[in-house]
Amino acid sequence: MPVPDQIFLYRITHVDNLEYILDLGKLTCPNHAEKDPNYIGIGDNTLIQSRRQKTIKLHPKGTFDDYVSFYFSNRSPMLYNIVNGFNNVVQRSQEEIIYLVTRLSNIKDSGCSFVYFDGHGYHHLSECFNDDTGLEEIDWAIIKSKKWFDTDEDSDRKRKKQAELLVYNELRIEHLIGIGVFNEVVQENILNLLQEKSVNLSCKIKTEWYY
Repeated sequence: MPVPDQIFLYRITHVDNLEYILDLGKLTCPNHAEKDPNYIGIGDNTLIQSRRQKTIKLHPKGTFDDYVSFYFSNRSPMLYNIVNGFNNVVQRSQEEIIYLVTRLSNIKDSGCSFVYFDGHGYHHLSECFNDDTGLEEIDWAIIKSKKWFDTDEDSDRKRKKQAELLVYNELRIEHLIGIGVFNEVVQENILNLLQEKSVNLSCKIKTEWYY
């Protein structure tokens, strides 16, 4: 499958993190001076600790904690683990998880530095890039597919499904294009919050992005 004309990027986070993001006006990395002191993590704590020690070899370098991470795909293995409480992940309702969505073109327009991987960033097989040369290395068929479990024919599907892009330091919310949620209840709550904070972002029900 060729590189898409428009490349969307998805960050999943706990819905209770959204108010701080809106008040601050930006997404921040774990090492940021203005990071949310009450941030609710949703990932594998063991993996999170390991990623803190792993360095990024390309400009602007640093470690994973110097970046805000996005997936190239929705309906990720990480969300599957959250829904089921697998791999040392706290089990949560899908209503608690929202998507913050942007495009690669928006990241470029923002002027923020970034790197990306053709698979899970922590995996030893994944290659790192900071220009467009690596986009052809991403398996776009797996990115678009709802099926990502490893098979006898392709034992590398899960890694490739988790291709990710890391934005250095921070990303202002004006470079997002919208929020995806599980159902109408969450949508209504978020639309009310956006109105209260005078933030112009769309919020759409994207049930197909969930399990």
